[in-house]
Amino acid sequence: MVRSRSWYGVLAAAVLGVAAVVCTSLLTAGAVRVKNTDEQIRVTGSARKFIKSDLIVWGGTIRCRANSSAAAYKGLKSGLEQVRSYLQRQGLPETEVSDTPIETRALYEPLPKDLQSSYGSENVLRQVAAYELSQGIQVRSNKVELVDKVSRGVTELISSGVIFDSEAPEYLYTKLGELKVEILAEAAKDARVRADQMAKNAGCQLGPVRYARMGVMRITPAYATVELDEFGTYDTSTVDKEITAVVTAGFAIR
Repeated sequence: MVRSRSWYGVLAAAVLGVAAVVCTSLLTAGAVRVKNTDEQIRVTGSARKFIKSDLIVWGGTIRCRANSSAAAYKGLKSGLEQVRSYLQRQGLPETEVSDTPIETRALYEPLPKDLQSSYGSENVLRQVAAYELSQGIQVRSNKVELVDKVSRGVTELISSGVIFDSEAPEYLYTKLGELKVEILAEAAKDARVRADQMAKNAGCQLGPVRYARMGVMRITPAYATVELDEFGTYDTSTVDKEITAVVTAGFAIR
């Protein structure tokens, strides 16, 4: 009986010893993993640059209404010629002006009052009261200031009898491809500077890059305070713009 109890005691001690070793190994491995995960600095760098639009897109729609489609077409053609002549007088060449296909719409006489609310009134044949024809015209030019001025003075056409619905100009920048490379490099450099400063303040040294991720490019009106989203922003309503690039990077520390 004494030997049996002694053997059980030795076995229990051995089991406890193995368990202690396993627990120590697990805790050590966990500590190493946590240490590796924590030994890095995650920073976000950004860069901003002011740009000026070098392309403008502006246009409008010419409309003409008449009792017959032939008369409406004649009036529309006359209006288009006046618009093109006006643009040429302002210094815009024909190569920068384009037309869209003509659209035709028939305008019908209203139903008699006694039929307006009757069942099946939608099947009643109505007479055509007039025809309305419309055609769009668009200007694409690098003469941004000139076209902007022309778009604001288009009321001259209206005073001459032309029905012209002017649209708001769109101001674009055509060299974004080249600019993106430059501004992303500046954002990455800013991230490195921020990480280096954080490492020095923490009393350690900055190591190599562990990962880097490019954020969404944002083009906003210059000096404007706007809410930015993860899908990016591309302003086309102003001539002067501001482009922002963001880079998120992780650096090892030692």
